[in-house]
Parts: sequence; structure tokens; C-alpha cells
Amino acid sequence: MNINQKIHFFFEKRIFFFKKKISNSNTIFQKNTIWFIILRKNDKIGIGECNPILDQYALNNLKKFEIELKNISEKILFLKRDYKHISYSSILFGLEQSILSLKNQFPVLYHSKFTHGKEGVPVNGIIWLNSFKNRKHAIKKIESQIIKGCSFIKIKINMNFFNQYSIIKEIKKKYPFIKIRVDANGCFKNIKEALYCLNKFYDLNIIDLMEQPIPPGNWKEMSKICKKSKLPIALDEELANVNILKEKRKLLDVIQPQYIILKPSVNGGFYGSEEWIIEAMKRRIKWCVSSSFESNIGINAIAQWTFIMQKKYNNQNYTHGLNTGTLYVNNWKSPLEIKKGSIWYNPFVKWKIKMLFKLNKKKCG
Repeated sequence: MNINQKIHFFFEKRIFFFKKKISNSNTIFQKNTIWFIILRKNDKIGIGECNPILDQYALNNLKKFEIELKNISEKILFLKRDYKHISYSSILFGLEQSILSLKNQFPVLYHSKFTHGKEGVPVNGIIWLNSFKNRKHAIKKIESQIIKGCSFIKIKINMNFFNQYSIIKEIKKKYPFIKIRVDANGCFKNIKEALYCLNKFYDLNIIDLMEQPIPPGNWKEMSKICKKSKLPIALDEELANVNILKEKRKLLDVIQPQYIILKPSVNGGFYGSEEWIIEAMKRRIKWCVSSSFESNIGINAIAQWTFIMQKKYNNQNYTHGLNTGTLYVNNWKSPLEIKKGSIWYNPFVKWKIKMLFKLNKKKCG
């Protein structure tokens, strides 16, 4: 496809509201502002989601973010894969989505057994910090995930360690068959504190790994934790905005984690995230993919790409965090369905695309 021919470009901004306030150890989330790139070529449409909610670099200057997004319309004809001119991962990610879905006709970015509805992608359930308001409520929340078919659950924690530890211990007694991934979001202050909690969790024999035990940027300290911890360690926020290949290699060599968690919105889009995968696999570091509070348009793109990456790099036995779209009140209906611990694409469910955006009224480019 010649992407230079008769391309019309515009973008829209929408606010999505969470069903309930959700929180991790750093932030309380109530709503999310998302930008969408829309490309038109004849009767074809491409849509990409730019979601900067977890990118502090973008959030600190949203005015500059939006100006750059507007300037993309001038660069789109010449861009192709020259990604160095884009400052923000989430804009790059949106542009990649829009070009791929224009080529293959939105909502399909990659034709596969996933988009044909024949195979799903394993996903974990997720429990937020505000679910720990009281013991009974927390256990009920976790049980609801298990009832839905999730045998792998991600739990956000903070410094209220002993309360969360005792709840997980009780879950272990009732449901010894499930696995739990603990996400600390950098809540531990130092190595000693992190290792104490890591080893306590290890003794439960139900924890799969811990994500980001201390704040990002402390490479030497994180390296010591990875070496001394009885539990595997995954890097998450540590990878954000590390987009130069040389720096990616250096980070992995210094810290030597057991896992990395990839979010295309903050890890340089699909292109940058695949670079992380390649470098991780060279070092026998495992990887999985997570979402960053995307709407169903972004989740749709990530799920399709994750399926392709699993096949390409033979990583089919690990769960991914691709169900955060269910947190919104005003998300639109999509072909995505969570069934028995996996996300599936139902090709018989159609997007009402002209209702999503005013495609008949807007033109640009």
C-alpha cells in the first residue's frame, strides 16, 4: 500500500471515566484523557490510540504533547519508520496502530488465529489497592476473579505489607492452585525492606514474581535485589522512556532481572517493545506484555500484537495484563472478550466505527 497517496489525517480527544477510583502505590486514578489518530484513504480507515496516562514525561507537559500530535499530520507523508522524530512513546504507538490498521482495515492490525477467533491470549486478573479496604472485601474481590476463570492474578501492594500478606496467605489456604503476581510499583524504600517482604512472600509458595520492588533509576540497588531475592523480579517502570538500544542493553546487563513487563505506550510502541524482547531473550530474560489503561481500541491493538509476538518468539505459556479496558464506564463495545482466563477476539462483533468518531464530518491532510 502506498501510504503517501490521498491520506487524510485528523485526531480526536476523549475522556474516559473509571467505574470506581483505582489506585496503586503512587497514584489514584479517576479518569483518563486519550487522543486518537484517525487516517483515511479512500474507503479505508486506520485508528491509533495515544494514551499518556503512565508516561510522566508526557503528563508533565500535555500542551507540548498535543502540539506534537498536531504536527504529526505534516510528518505522516514522510515518516514511515523514521521514529526518531517522535518525542513520546504513546504518540509513536498511536501512529503505528493507525498505519497498521489502515493497511489491514481497522479493527484488524494483524491477520491471525487471534483475529479469526480461533485462539486467545492468556491474561491475569487484577486487584487494585482500594480493594483492600477491609479483609472480607479483598477476599471477595479475589474470589470473583477466580470464579471468572482466572488462575493467575496480579495484586497491587503498598507499604501496608502485613495486611496484604495475611490476605494473600488466607487466599493460599482456600485456593492453593492459583498463582499471584505482586506489583509493588516501587513502594519499598530500600534493599533491606524489599528483601524482607520478598522473602516473606516467597514462603507462601503462591507468588509467581514481584514487579518493580523499588523506584526506577536505582540500577545498582535493583541489581542487588534481583541477585538476592528468592522470588523472581520483573522490571516495569524501570523501562519507561529508555528508548535508545544501547541504553536498553546496558540496563539489562547491569540489573539482570528475571522478567521485563512491556507497555507499548511507554516503551517506544511496538517497534521499541520488540527491541526489548529481542535483547531480553538474548539474556534469557522472560517477558510479558501489559496495558496502560487503554480504551478498547488500544487494548485491541496490543492484544493482536501480543499474539503475534508470542508466536514469533515462542512465548505462549505466560499470562499478560490486557484487561484494563474493563475498568471504564464509557468504553465502547468491541470484539474483545475475557473468557476463562484469556482474552479473545470475536470476529462476529462489529465496531460501529462511524459512531465512534465523526468520520463523515471531519477531514484534514
